[in-house]
Amino acid sequence: MLTNDLLAASVRRGRVCPFYLDLEGEAAQDGLTRAAALIGIYQAHLGASRGELDDALKARTSGSPHWRLERGLAKLLSDKSRFRGLSSEPAAALRSRVFRAAARARISGGFARTAVLERVAAELSPADLEIEESEGPAIDVGDVEHGLYGDLKRNERVISIWEPSPRQLLERYNLALAQACLLRAQSLSVEVMAADPPRLRQLLRQVKFQGLLQSARRKRGGKVVLELDGPLSIFGGTARYGFKMAGFLPALLLCEDWRLKAQVELGRGRTLRKFELTPEQGLVTHARDVGAWLPDLIEAFAGRFAELAEDWTVDREVPLLNLGGELVVPDFRFEHTSGFEASLEVLGYWRRGGVARRLEVLAEGGAPNLILAVDQSLRLGEEGVKGLSGPVVPFRE
Repeated sequence: MLTNDLLAASVRRGRVCPFYLDLEGEAAQDGLTRAAALIGIYQAHLGASRGELDDALKARTSGSPHWRLERGLAKLLSDKSRFRGLSSEPAAALRSRVFRAAARARISGGFARTAVLERVAAELSPADLEIEESEGPAIDVGDVEHGLYGDLKRNERVISIWEPSPRQLLERYNLALAQACLLRAQSLSVEVMAADPPRLRQLLRQVKFQGLLQSARRKRGGKVVLELDGPLSIFGGTARYGFKMAGFLPALLLCEDWRLKAQVELGRGRTLRKFELTPEQGLVTHARDVGAWLPDLIEAFAGRFAELAEDWTVDREVPLLNLGGELVVPDFRFEHTSGFEASLEVLGYWRRGGVARRLEVLAEGGAPNLILAVDQSLRLGEEGVKGLSGPVVPFRE
């Protein structure tokens, strides 16, 4: 995810316009060349320290008129690379052991730096340096040297890197520009046109899984409108909620025809600006198209229910329930051998305010044969479910 200082955009007539990179033709060559060079720097520093990597990146970007672009690309590479350091206690214990070994060597008159490190390495196990056994059981001098001050971020070792193609890195950068705008969103509206039921369920499940406040309404012509509260409209928890808002975008890109409109705060004056996205920007999602994917909790429920209720069929091809304009997408449809049908919606991933609004809609419009499973951590109480026509089942797991 790009930080605010790496957001490359301009404001034109009150609209935020990110500087998306070209992905095709001659105009894309400069960006592809820069991406390839940065990927090469990361490849060359596999096994080196984070400090050495940072120095190489600084030498390339300092003074460059394209520093924001290249640091943004490097940020995305770092986010998906892995670094390993030491916790403070193991690092302190290692220093103590090395210093004591060095002091004994000096007293005996046989001090040699490499010999001291070799002696300490022979006494250590991988667990002492928080190294997994699968990475090799032997500890060498290099491991001791890296671990000596391994609790400092600069001394963390680069143990794996993300190696996309240059084009893939540019695609991720363009997506990250749009996500960086959504991090500062005060409100967000999404229109999805003519989405088929499986795709719409996938999108709405992602909204629910991210814990975003939502109102989903179907309009004439099959258009569905989602209203989401942005992170800046909520007091507290702004950063985490902002990341969830940005995390929603890759799922939206899986739809074919849509429009996103947001009010975002940008600039020193925190002025509200308009931000819009459509498929015309050509953003490419990295989200895997899992169709009717469900969180682990619901997957586990489906398996357990099938074991206990042989007379019932559990079906994920659920109907869309339109309750007074409010679109409800249950998690499961159940069918008994007698022909009786019912649906289940799990309210375990929502913010409390979103659940309260859903319960209000259900109390007003009613939803025959709909069961609600409500996470007890939401603490709605009896008043919160009063007036509902269907059963409500509280759960902890």
